[in-house]
Amino acid sequence: LNMMMTLQHVIELNNQTVAFMNQQQFYNARVTASSAMKHHRELDREGEQETSLQTSSNSSAGFIDECMLRDNVDESCNSSTEEFVYQRGILLPSDATNTIDITAILIFNSALSHQLLAKQDHEGATQLRMLNKAKQLYELAYDSCDMEDNILFKFAVINNTAVIHKAVGNATKSKECLDYLVSLMMLFVDRGCSMHLRQVHGFLANVNTSTPETAHAA
Repeated sequence: LNMMMTLQHVIELNNQTVAFMNQQQFYNARVTASSAMKHHRELDREGEQETSLQTSSNSSAGFIDECMLRDNVDESCNSSTEEFVYQRGILLPSDATNTIDITAILIFNSALSHQLLAKQDHEGATQLRMLNKAKQLYELAYDSCDMEDNILFKFAVINNTAVIHKAVGNATKSKECLDYLVSLMMLFVDRGCSMHLRQVHGFLANVNTSTPETAHAA
């Protein structure tokens, strides 16, 4: 019971992170995201065997994509910026129990809060440090779950990483990511994934801006 209460606290912290990001309170979002990750690590350490028993029965393929699609919004490129960032934090349902899925979502939301805070409030060396931290977290999120079962999540992680590569002046890496995403978008089309396409169609703005001038160095 105590472990489930702790897990509920992690879920509440994660969803508070998303609420802060929706309100553009990115500093607060970064704090609660870090706290959620910390509590989840402690939960893993305190009851690894019990947690695995609880979570194995409730694991489902594509769970992260399902969480993203519950937030049925039409993502597009903000006209005030030159790139598309997938900036919707991922909410966890109150009955989520699968450790792998929860971990990936916590890491993604932490990465996103760093990226959006860097864009909103920082420049120079501080911005560069926060963007690199976000990139590291996205890479960790990518490696933490089965991306083939969560292709929308995969798309969001790679897209946001491409934006960071561009922002720090690594245009070649950014273009490699975007070229891959074009093929992934074709997969959405082939599978008739209209809801997936609605979430990421603003990404095409990144393809259109990936070739011009070198991105501004932070």
